[in-house]
Amino acid sequence: MSSDNKNQELERRNDNAGLVKISLLSYLLRFFGSLTIGIILMIILVILLAWGTFIESAYGRRVATFALYGSNWFAGLLLIFGLNILCAILNRLMLGRLSFPFILSHCGIIVLLIGAALTWTSGEEAQITIPEGVASEYAVKTDSQQFTLENIVLNSSAVNSNISVSIPFTPGPFNWDEYKSDSKINHEVQSYRDTLWFALQFGRRDTGKLQTPKNLSGVSVEVLDYYASSSVRRVSPMKLNMLWKKIRREVTDLGEVVEYARNWETVELSVPEHDEYMPMEIRGQHVEMSAGERVGFYVTTLMSELEAFKIGKPDKKNNFGKLGQLVLFFDGKNHYIDVEKLLQETEDGKSFSVSGTDFRITDVRFIMRSLVMRFALVSASGERRIILVDADNPEMNIHAPAFGVFVSYWVDSELLTKNFSEYIAESMLKRVSQPRVEFLQASDKQLYYRFWDGRNVVSIGMVPNPSLMNPPGSKPIFTLGAGTEQEVEIRLEWFEPHDLPGRRIVQQSVGRSMNGVQRALLRVTVDGVEDTFWLRAIAPTLGPAQPERDQVRYICGKGRTISIVWNYATVDLGFGIFLKKFEKRTEPGTRMASHYASRVDFVNIKKSENKSRGITQLSEEFNTIKENVTISMNQPAVFRGNGRRYRIYQSEFSGPFHPGDYRFHDFYDGKIFEWETKPRDRIYLSTLSINADPGRGLKYLGSFMLLFGIAWMFYGKKSNKL
Repeated sequence: MSSDNKNQELERRNDNAGLVKISLLSYLLRFFGSLTIGIILMIILVILLAWGTFIESAYGRRVATFALYGSNWFAGLLLIFGLNILCAILNRLMLGRLSFPFILSHCGIIVLLIGAALTWTSGEEAQITIPEGVASEYAVKTDSQQFTLENIVLNSSAVNSNISVSIPFTPGPFNWDEYKSDSKINHEVQSYRDTLWFALQFGRRDTGKLQTPKNLSGVSVEVLDYYASSSVRRVSPMKLNMLWKKIRREVTDLGEVVEYARNWETVELSVPEHDEYMPMEIRGQHVEMSAGERVGFYVTTLMSELEAFKIGKPDKKNNFGKLGQLVLFFDGKNHYIDVEKLLQETEDGKSFSVSGTDFRITDVRFIMRSLVMRFALVSASGERRIILVDADNPEMNIHAPAFGVFVSYWVDSELLTKNFSEYIAESMLKRVSQPRVEFLQASDKQLYYRFWDGRNVVSIGMVPNPSLMNPPGSKPIFTLGAGTEQEVEIRLEWFEPHDLPGRRIVQQSVGRSMNGVQRALLRVTVDGVEDTFWLRAIAPTLGPAQPERDQVRYICGKGRTISIVWNYATVDLGFGIFLKKFEKRTEPGTRMASHYASRVDFVNIKKSENKSRGITQLSEEFNTIKENVTISMNQPAVFRGNGRRYRIYQSEFSGPFHPGDYRFHDFYDGKIFEWETKPRDRIYLSTLSINADPGRGLKYLGSFMLLFGIAWMFYGKKSNKL
């Protein structure tokens, strides 16, 4: 074959290969861009969007977003729909069948989907709550929760430094029990229950062990359970029957001594009802038996306090003085302090160094008459915690869990009577000389006891399991102080474990409005020390709010403590919002608001010690950028910060708060604002919604292109008919 023929054959083969490739590409474009697939996808999308609307009306936006709008599978479906539109456009272009209205409308759909994708991936929604007269630059991302862990180093042998890390946590909108196939999603709203259960299996939620940052070594966080909505109920009292073996002696009116054996006595112990906002938490109570013996019960949510309870007994051979001994438990060890020596060394305002630790004790106040001591414990970094110990009522003790420190106060009644009887109440001396049984329930839901015979700790242990001690169905009976004068038999009639002191946590069904609070059951391990507990989420409020008792937990490791709170991520807006005045108008004759608005200044908060909080009430700490901007229900404001364009909407408000309300005094306290001439008699908190949407312009453009293209096609067909 000649060279010319060879060249022609190669050219023919290349042309055929090119035609095959073109035909294959054309086939793929025709298939994936076919009208049939497009119609099927549109029908599916219409059905899903209609279903999502019904779900949102029944369960609320959060559930609809989790099950549909914010799910990965719905985003994938929109991506396939966008590819179908793109293939249809390319197929038209390859065939040369140009139709500008068709191209314009279909490109509009693609532009609209790109804008929606930008909103989904880069958009930001947050809210900021500000009292009048306060400037803040941090907003809370209400759809972005996290666990914040702080590493508190307490001695030089501890690992890591004082650092704070955040672990993102997405729990989903329902109680985790409700995701099971045999569970009802909602006990009140049953609409679309089966389809909703199916959709929720594909929703993103974090379960099990969470990823802990590498710079916080030796710590793991595991989520065992989650209640999207919960409440608390009172726990029934613990019921005991007790038989003290000591023969009781009484002197009659005639001077005769009568002896008789004791009978079984019934004891009921509970955590008294108390105000959650009290500065001192009430965790238990004690009662007095007929012969003066005392029985107490209290609850702890910290396993480290249980360890202190187990080994925190006095040592009479080591620093036990006339006024007794403080036993300070820290880092797995007891540190013994002679109370008399402590009082002497701190008499002139000096501090007392706790041997074997980096702690100092200052500001000691001792009430000898009631044997109560209050002092400040100071760490090496200068942080202070107030500790209160009561020799007679240990259930009232206030410890320093942030330092991993738990303190008990022990006295010898004979030494007190011999040396200080004139200073201590006679009734007190009599009480501390009596035997005392303490019961403690820890976060493991087990019940522990400690038996004090009036001078020494006789025994410490766990209340036995009924099934191990007695025949099935009987009550557990165990003996303390066997063979001694203070021997007592105890029968446990009833005990209901506490989740919180005096309370059990109850999950509620989730509907459109969730009135309950979020709680998570966590298992946290620090340096091999494990603790399991319920943690309540902090609501999105003004700035970094101080957590309440059940919103922070401390886990003690080796020479350090890890604190954990469950809060929301924040965003630095790059500018501050200063609320000058909140205005509200009501419907005539009612208290219902007909109009409300916030008059604000946009400011730049200066770098200062308040910068980390991003909140200030001092005008000298910020510069005004734009004054007197009104934000109302239908009139948002627009401002740029950190390179982003934020739209700020009036969302809701709280108040008014009047004199006598703690919030009025916390935020205002009767002062006169610089821009006013007289004091206020009320104050409001305004909540503003912050929105940054980088896809807004593309969504508007895509919608315009789609509508214009459809109108063009409709007008063109009508013109052709004419």
